[in-house]
Amino acid sequence: MTTKEVLTELRKKNGLTQDQMADKLFVTRQAVSRWENGETTPNIDTLKLLSQEFDMSINALLGQPEYAICQSCGMPLQQFDELGTEVDGGASVEFCTYCYQNGAYTQNRSLEEMIEANLQFLDQWNSSQGTNYTEDEARKILTVHLATLKRWKTK
Repeated sequence: MTTKEVLTELRKKNGLTQDQMADKLFVTRQAVSRWENGETTPNIDTLKLLSQEFDMSINALLGQPEYAICQSCGMPLQQFDELGTEVDGGASVEFCTYCYQNGAYTQNRSLEEMIEANLQFLDQWNSSQGTNYTEDEARKILTVHLATLKRWKTK
């Protein structure tokens, strides 16, 4: 689904006119119309407001899979403030803020170093997921999983 389709469906699902949607988001009706026609997309601040107002992830609003992960460290990207930034200051939908800022990786790490950095969060991960991976088990899983992500994928 494209962004324009998502926004149109979201508005209609909530029983709002373009004017009512515009009022909720502090924009003009014409802005809502342009989004729904695919002429423009909402800016970052408006995407954040849409996300909060309608309890929907930024990824879903942009027509991306609901459950996105950072393509460097594998962290789930669930909140707007977890997104990294591109050179133009726009949000990156592929990388987290810890790995990617201003269009570049924040740390010059090898895959092995990223695995070890992720292992620092093993207890938190086990607790949140209801798992009980040992460090060795998690290291093996991370080795396979991270190698499939955009930053580490070999061509």
